[in-house]
Amino acid sequence: MSAISKSLEELLANIYADHKVSMQEFLTLQAESDRRWEKVIEELGPNTTLLAFQKSMDVALHMLHLSVEHIKKQELTDLGEAVVKDAITAQVEAVKAGSLLSFKALKVGPNSL
Repeated sequence: MSAISKSLEELLANIYADHKVSMQEFLTLQAESDRRWEKVIEELGPNTTLLAFQKSMDVALHMLHLSVEHIKKQELTDLGEAVVKDAITAQVEAVKAGSLLSFKALKVGPNSL
């Protein structure tokens, strides 16, 4: 069973169809992710951890943007750019792996991925 809904799968397919992400597509996805997390909060109540997680994701994305703005002002070599891209990818993959690990802790459905 997929961890994502059909509607999210379709949104992501549309965003990634041309292998590029525009600012508008990013903002759409960010708004949609916030909307979906609000549903979790509605379902479970305004728990401080749930609220903090959503805010921390917004902060993490903002810090990524600011970091890249800082980095692009530097004189990067091709190797330097590769190192930055590799590091950003590793950070994102750590979040992805953490989400898959977290799914195992859920007590409903086939979550032993």
